Amino acid sequence: MKKIGIYCSIFVGDVNDRQIEYIAVDQGLKHLLDLDIKPILVIGDLDSLEDKSLIHEFQIQRYSSIKDDTDTALALKVAIEKGYDTIDLYGVTHKRLDHFMAVLCLLQKYKDISITIYDEYNKIFLLHKGIHHIFKNGYKYFSLFAYKETYVTLKECHYPLDNYLLKKDDPLCVSNQMNEDYATVDVDQDILFIQSR
Repeated sequence: MKKIGIYCSIFVGDVNDRQIEYIAVDQGLKHLLDLDIKPILVIGDLDSLEDKSLIHEFQIQRYSSIKDDTDTALALKVAIEKGYDTIDLYGVTHKRLDHFMAVLCLLQKYKDISITIYDEYNKIFLLHKGIHHIFKNGYKYFSLFAYKETYVTLKECHYPLDNYLLKKDDPLCVSNQMNEDYATVDVDQDILFIQSR
């Protein structure tokens, strides 16, 4: 496993892992510096970076603001090209919902890469088909959303299910809770998984 963090333009609090390297995206540079973390790379068109003087001591990959990819998509692409297969992603869940929806698309696009989105309240990732023990780890709720029809079995939780067919337009699996420290989740397709405080 080769892991890196990417911090984008919206401040969402501290990072979960200070033992890894980070890429800053635009204003994410200021957020990382405020957390006493020096990124190995700064990526983006830098349109949201308020203090441009911050960039002088860092390696920069600057892009035009007229492009086909978002800055977050470019940062993910660079990280993957550098061989990282596990990515913690910060600063993508507030304000611009269109950009957040684009990130959810990228979870599917890079389904063979372990990408986890974090903010102050949530942990969001693509749960692959199979049987999983998901631990609470400080989160109170968990929710599942199907990208396509998925048979779901849930155990050790407030609202168990047995081979339930969850469809894309079905919000049944929102806001469940674990009975103890973990829940068992069995899905026959990759599914969007959210843990919330």
